Amino acid sequence: MKDWKKEALELAFTTELSWRKIANKLGKSKSTVSDLLRKAKDDNYLHVAEVHKPKILLFDIETSMIKAFVWSLWKQDINIKSIIEDWYVICYSARWFGETELIHDSIHLHGATDYNFKEFEFLVVQSLWALLDDADIIIAYNGKSFDRKKMNTKFLEYDLPEPSPYKVIDPMLIIKGNFAFTSNKMDFAVRYTEDYESGKHSTDITLWHKCMAGDVSSLDYMLSYCDQDIEVLEKVYLAVRHWDKNSPNLALLYDDDKPRCNGCGSDKLTKLENKSFNTTLSSFSVLRCDDCGKILRDRVNTLSKDKRKSLLMNA
Repeated sequence: MKDWKKEALELAFTTELSWRKIANKLGKSKSTVSDLLRKAKDDNYLHVAEVHKPKILLFDIETSMIKAFVWSLWKQDINIKSIIEDWYVICYSARWFGETELIHDSIHLHGATDYNFKEFEFLVVQSLWALLDDADIIIAYNGKSFDRKKMNTKFLEYDLPEPSPYKVIDPMLIIKGNFAFTSNKMDFAVRYTEDYESGKHSTDITLWHKCMAGDVSSLDYMLSYCDQDIEVLEKVYLAVRHWDKNSPNLALLYDDDKPRCNGCGSDKLTKLENKSFNTTLSSFSVLRCDDCGKILRDRVNTLSKDKRKSLLMNA
């Protein structure tokens, strides 16, 4: 048996790494490693099955401005017949949560020989569609109001079907629902993270003007700006995720029976002694996730039958 096979089996025995991550770690294809571990499992040599984990995608898009003729600078009600050119997707950046590889695409990365890069928008939209279709959950700042709806518009425009179901986590909504930041912009929110060093790259409206004019150096900078947004997005999300009371239940997306944190999927939970979560007629144990800090409650009522019988309700 070759060394990489021994290492693959050892990692499968001693860690909770997915088979895909074991393959990445060993520099092998996922199918090669999966075939080895599946055969080992069938031969009763490997007694631990791969635990399916949720596929969570961090992503951000940058779009162009709308070109239109206007009469004045103030209080404009733009007629749709005044639109010269509607908005389009310039670029996007993304990364699978828990991995290091950055994925991105831009209208200027497809071999254009002149400034008219918009003709390549479909290729950018198509590649992002494939990522969203593969995701269980997406994380995007202002994603529910902006990114998701913008991309759905482009999917409809290019006759792409609706992606398979996924949930959206929007850190901006977590912040608005729990805090009173001076500004809810992501560049401001990142200041509250533990490892904050600096905010996003500086930009102004002229960057969009230059990108829309086909300036390659500006398009490169825009893509770099979008890439950095993913780093900032992850910092903000990790800082606030345990405050989210409306998070999709990540525990549902693991194919094992371990009690897991709703917010991060960890099975490292600590029961808080002398703490309980009480409703009008029930009481439940309270737990804290050791990894992300989220507070959770058990589903088993801890009150005795006699105690439940003695409780009265408001008339």
